[in-house]
Parts: sequence; structure tokens; C-alpha cells
Amino acid sequence: MSSDINNKVTGFILAGGKSSRMGTDKGLMMFNGKLIIQHIIDQVQPVVDRVVIVSNNPEYRKSGLEVIPDIIPDSGPAGGIHAALMNSSSERNFMVSCDMPFIRSAAILYLLSQPSDAEIIIPVHDGKTEPLFGLYSKAVLPRWDAFIRRGFLKLQELIACFNLLKLDVGGNPLFNDPLFDNINTPEDLEKALTNLKV
Repeated sequence: MSSDINNKVTGFILAGGKSSRMGTDKGLMMFNGKLIIQHIIDQVQPVVDRVVIVSNNPEYRKSGLEVIPDIIPDSGPAGGIHAALMNSSSERNFMVSCDMPFIRSAAILYLLSQPSDAEIIIPVHDGKTEPLFGLYSKAVLPRWDAFIRRGFLKLQELIACFNLLKLDVGGNPLFNDPLFDNINTPEDLEKALTNLKV
């Protein structure tokens, strides 16, 4: 971690979703002996200068981390990124969803190590762009704010409006399955637990 303020990185874990398919707050579910969000904290914390959870659920304060609410309600992940950037004093900000228990510090470091002036750096895995495992510059905030206040909330369309670096991570062992697996449903949770035993 750098002491130069321009190189500081804040990690934001986005936990503001309604979890309608799961029926309960995904990040607070138990997975392999600890909360799903704790798996993510354990991988993000060693490689950034500060970790913040974006959520309207006060239960996340039990993590001991700072928890901030959405500023624009009901604006989905785009609103979570907005709240994060509003709260950040770092130029570089790593964003990750709260339902990805297989992420790894080494994959985050790979994003952080990219020599790029891009405003947003996003991995592409199996042809799919992954905006909820990405690096976002504080500089995007004024335009991001303007977009979502106009109701422009689809992440894939939003990120395309910026200087975007798409990193093809196919074949990169740091990004092997199941890193990008999301736990959205009880079936996803069961599948993930089965994968652990394989």
C-alpha cells in the first residue's frame, strides 16, 4: 500500500441490493464458516488503504468497517458506485459486489498494476464484462452523478460512456473460475458449496 495520497486505493464493497432472488441479505449469509461479505473483506483489505461497505443495512456495522448508505435511493449498483465515489478521497477506487465470495487479492492487485490512464478498468471473462469487480477513478464522479440523476442506471451502458479499459483475462490463472461467480439464489449458494467440496 502506498503512502502517496495520489496512489491510495479505497476498496468499496457494494452491499445495497434488495437480494430479492435470495430472500435475505446476501452478504450476511453464512458460507464455508463465515459471512459471505467476510470472505470478500479478507481479500480486499490487504491490498487497499481503506475498506468501506456501501449499504443501507446497519447490520454491516458489526464488521467493524465504515458503512455508508446510498445517496440516491433505489438506483441499484450504479447508485452504490455513486455513493462510493462521493465518499472517496482516493483517486483510485476498487468496486466489488458483496456476493462474490471467491475473489482473490492477487486478481485485485492485477487490476491495480495496469499501466493505464483509463477512467475505469474492468476485466472481461468468458466474453462477459464484469463492472462489479473494477477500478474506478474519482474523476468519473461528476458525469456519473449527472447520468444516474437522469435515471441512466444500466452499468454496462454507463461504463461505456467513459474512458474504459476492458482487460481480457481469459486464460489468466488469477481469474480462474469460480472468481466471478455470484451468489444470487439459494441454488447458487448450494452450487458454490458443492464446488468447494470438489
